[in-house]
Amino acid sequence: MMTRDEAITLIQNKVPNDNLCRHMIAVGAIMRHFASRFSADPELWEITGILHDIDLGTTDDPQLHGNLGAEWLGAMGMPPAMLQAVRAHAGHVPCESPLDTVLLAGDQLSGLITACALIKGRLLANVTADTVRKRFKEKRFAAGADREMIRLCETVGIPLDEFIAEGVTAMQRVAHDLGL
Repeated sequence: MMTRDEAITLIQNKVPNDNLCRHMIAVGAIMRHFASRFSADPELWEITGILHDIDLGTTDDPQLHGNLGAEWLGAMGMPPAMLQAVRAHAGHVPCESPLDTVLLAGDQLSGLITACALIKGRLLANVTADTVRKRFKEKRFAAGADREMIRLCETVGIPLDEFIAEGVTAMQRVAHDLGL
């Protein structure tokens, strides 16, 4: 397994879009935070979050995204659970584990939290769970953040309000890396 720093270096070399790299780091932070809830390996969960969109510097084809990333990660010797989660987040296979589900939900939540930070002085420190919950109800706000995908957190026993609050906390821990 690679380290967090190695994973970040890898995505910075593979994915030319800085905002996308920051998104991947944010998802990694959310994943690390929730790993303990499932007595899971926090490094595996964080690295999965960081690497989940690794192929978006190469393709934007929905049929390839996720599958290509999982293929690359498999060639690097990454664990099968990571490959499954990367494929599941892109909709190619069903979610089979909390890792898969939290990645799918956290991927969407990170976008909603980031959008809230952008309207709160570009600072995650200014974002509260209440802010995100309020904006969650506004369909036009951060319209790309799929609310039904975020709600999947409930299928693995994480209440939506808790998922939002802890997601905000997780991203605030890496605010410096996110430029927020």
